[in-house]
Amino acid sequence: MTTLSEHSASSMTGEGVVAFVEAIDSAQAVLRAIGDHALNDLGGGITTTQLRLLDRLERRGESRLIDLADALSIAPSTATRLCDTLAERQLIVRHRRGRDRRELQIRLTAAGTQLLEAVRRRTVSEWTQALTRISDQDRRYVARVLADVAAVEGSNGSSAEQARGLSA
Repeated sequence: MTTLSEHSASSMTGEGVVAFVEAIDSAQAVLRAIGDHALNDLGGGITTTQLRLLDRLERRGESRLIDLADALSIAPSTATRLCDTLAERQLIVRHRRGRDRRELQIRLTAAGTQLLEAVRRRTVSEWTQALTRISDQDRRYVARVLADVAAVEGSNGSSAEQARGLSA
């Protein structure tokens, strides 16, 4: 088996780039499956997209529906449907603010915050178990490479928030 340090010595053109992307995709699938497992156990039927919406609300604070839709790259009508379900489960609260009664504001409830924290704790615990099989040196190396990838993407006009959204 090739180690990360041996792999870095290889050329990253053509086949090397494809192999690199496939490796990232495979690792992401494993980590996402761990997160999905935690959500299935703790979320009571909440979808991954609904969890991403809750996460955005936590990061942004109270937000307009249209801003959440943009942050998640979904249609406003889809965001409305997601919010309907989350409001029914008392994970968010919607209200109108200010003079413009059309402007719908959404905020996370204590129950929404608790759900996010529980899913994160479980996910981190399971990720920790999975990643302890990889040496500290290789984990640090991968972290540097992924930070470099994020920095390159960030320099192309993408925000750090969008990059985080890809991992949610």
